[in-house]
Amino acid sequence: MWPWGHLAVAYLVYVVYTRRDPTRRQTAAPLTALAVGSQFPDLIDKPLAWTFGILPSGRSLAHSLFTLFILAVVLHQLAVRYRRTDLSEAFTIGAFAHTLTDMSPTAVAGLLGGDLTQFRWLRFLVWPLQPPPPYANDTSFVEQFASISVEPYVLFQFGLFGLAVAVWIAHGAPGLRSVTRRSKAVVAAFSD
Repeated sequence: MWPWGHLAVAYLVYVVYTRRDPTRRQTAAPLTALAVGSQFPDLIDKPLAWTFGILPSGRSLAHSLFTLFILAVVLHQLAVRYRRTDLSEAFTIGAFAHTLTDMSPTAVAGLLGGDLTQFRWLRFLVWPLQPPPPYANDTSFVEQFASISVEPYVLFQFGLFGLAVAVWIAHGAPGLRSVTRRSKAVVAAFSD
């Protein structure tokens, strides 16, 4: 999934999460943590695999459910200490949403249909217990962006992003006022 798709799914899941408990509010800080979390696995794995050659794949360490679980526990413990569990919850939702939406729809459909050979495309979920999937274009950022094409799955992700923006606006564009106010303060500080 592309970055805008990850962000859209994470936000839509977060909306459902915050609606279930009226004490949870969508504000700038948790929404920022959510956005970072929604990109986190790629921000770690892709540079470490493609640029530095440290990881075997752009979907390995930070895409692994094991890593995400450990990270969620550590972040939660820190958040409890600093009384900001809203941030750890938002980040965790974003990171897990990212990893789960990286599961190939074809592989998931195949597994649900009984084709166990499709598991090879989901091995990143249990890395390092299994090697990462054999992706054809798992080598560089340029190769990834060069491979993008206007196909139904890419269009679906744009649609999801549009839906997420519409939902965000319908909820009053939470966080926007705070970000705008802070941006104006920074600009004013530099213009003095």
